[in-house]
Amino acid sequence: MGSQEMDQVAPREVFWNSHEIFQLEGFWFYANSMQSMAAFRSEFQPRSDDILLTSFPKTGTTWLIALCHNILSLDDDGKEEDDVLKKMNPHELAPPLDVNFLSDQVQDLLLDPGRSGGRLLQTHLPYNCLPESVRNSGCKIVHVARNPKDTLVSMWHFYNKILKISAPIATTTPDGPFPVERAVESFCSGVLPWGPFYENVVGYWEESNRRPKEVLFLKYEELCRYPEEQVRKLASFMGRPFSSMEDGDAEVGKVLRRSSFNRLKELEVNKNGVWELHRLPNNTFFRKGTVGDWKSYLTPQLAERIDQLTQLKLQGTGLSLDDF
Repeated sequence: MGSQEMDQVAPREVFWNSHEIFQLEGFWFYANSMQSMAAFRSEFQPRSDDILLTSFPKTGTTWLIALCHNILSLDDDGKEEDDVLKKMNPHELAPPLDVNFLSDQVQDLLLDPGRSGGRLLQTHLPYNCLPESVRNSGCKIVHVARNPKDTLVSMWHFYNKILKISAPIATTTPDGPFPVERAVESFCSGVLPWGPFYENVVGYWEESNRRPKEVLFLKYEELCRYPEEQVRKLASFMGRPFSSMEDGDAEVGKVLRRSSFNRLKELEVNKNGVWELHRLPNNTFFRKGTVGDWKSYLTPQLAERIDQLTQLKLQGTGLSLDDF
């Protein structure tokens, strides 16, 4: 469906008193990305060696981009001071295609003749909304998921920051930032960008079970708890396995060190730089990066509401989204 057809038939809502969102195929998306999303779905030509990173927002996307970039860069001879992550935010390396497909930055990335293989790409689109060309290409898809309560709290902080900067409609209530209680309501109703959360995540989980050689499903909490094991799994899936010997351990350590949340957060580019494509301060993408932070913000009643919905939505899927 083209952007004009979407515009004529798509149901509309206003997300958090700020951005207009529209519904397509059971999911919600930013209305101002309609043209880009339609072009991505109809025009994108994947390569068989592309690596497409997928996620619901605020589930570990920034970390996943850095990990994959550093795995792909292990064979480079450059010194650490030449690390491209010291010069640009991870999202500049792999901007979300569904939102930015028509931008010069994305078109340059896709057409760069120097990228003969292994392009690192990103989208928040649910699996069933991906371009048919992607689903039939055999390219690698890596999905990262996170427990819903931490996802919600991270999203609440993130959107309250960016809405002050970029929202075209009023962004605050008489009590200040958008209340967490209303954020929980939005999350549970599924009416939020790229939502509903559960359907987005389960789509990739089911596809990873159907096509484990093409779709890898990772959990943020397992990356935090078992980083060496999970990064080895990721590298093997990407076709860049580490050695099982001592050299391999050193390489794993190098990838984890260069990709660590604390290192990225303290880089000058992320402390004071701006992602020009969206005019967002890079520090917007770095808050805590911890597991279980929801306990500081959700009342027992709000947490229980999300837990009950999680149990209902994941029943029969074989998927658990615990925070340990």
